[in-house]
Amino acid sequence: MPDEIYEYWMVVAKDLALRFNIEQFDTSSAMWSWNNFSEDIRSLKGRLGIGGTHAEILGMRLDFENGAAYDVLLDKPVHTSRLIPYLFYYSKAKDEGISGEWVKFNALRGSWACRYSFDEEDVSKLVTVFNENQDGTFSAIEKLGGKRVDFGDAAFELSFLPKVKVLLIFEEADEEFPADVRLLYDSNSIFYQPHEYLGNISWLLAERVMKAI
Repeated sequence: MPDEIYEYWMVVAKDLALRFNIEQFDTSSAMWSWNNFSEDIRSLKGRLGIGGTHAEILGMRLDFENGAAYDVLLDKPVHTSRLIPYLFYYSKAKDEGISGEWVKFNALRGSWACRYSFDEEDVSKLVTVFNENQDGTFSAIEKLGGKRVDFGDAAFELSFLPKVKVLLIFEEADEEFPADVRLLYDSNSIFYQPHEYLGNISWLLAERVMKAI
C-alpha cells in the first residue's frame, strides 16, 4: 500500500514537471538553476533551521542574495545545481520535527519504491579511508559539522540539512570481522527530502568526507 509521504513527494514532482511543461523533471536537468528556483529557495529564510543569509550542505554554501554557491572546504565556487535540488525540496517539506530514531534507508517510509537510490558501495568507500587514516577521516567529518555520539567504536551525527539528520557509525576490524561503516537516517528525514534525494546522500557524503581529508 503506498505511503502518504511517498504520495506527497510524487505530487511535488508532478507539480514541478507541470511548472516547466515537461513530462518528467530529470534529476540531472539543467533547469536546476538559481533563476528558476530563487523564489522557492529564498522562502527558506528563517524556516526549518535555515538562517537569513545562506543555506549550507556539507560545506557547500548558497547565498540567498545572489544565488552564488561556494565550497567552503575547497575555497572555490561550486555549481549551484549541486545544492538547488535539495533546497527546493526542503522548501516544500512537511515539518514533522526530528524523531531521534535512527533507521536504515530501506526502513524509511515509502522507500520500497526507491531502494535503487541508495548505494552501499558509496558508504563502503569510507571504510578504505577509515583504515588508512582514522584520525584524518574523523577530522574531515568534523569539518563537515559532524558531532561525536556514542555508537559503535566511533560515530558522528551530521546535519545534511538542519532537519535531515544522518548518523555514521564506524566499527574497527577485529579477528572475526573487517572494518565497517554504516549510514543511518533519522526516521523523519523523509518528510524533508524525497526518497531519491535521501538516497543520494550516501555518495555525496562519501565524496565530501574524502575531499575534506
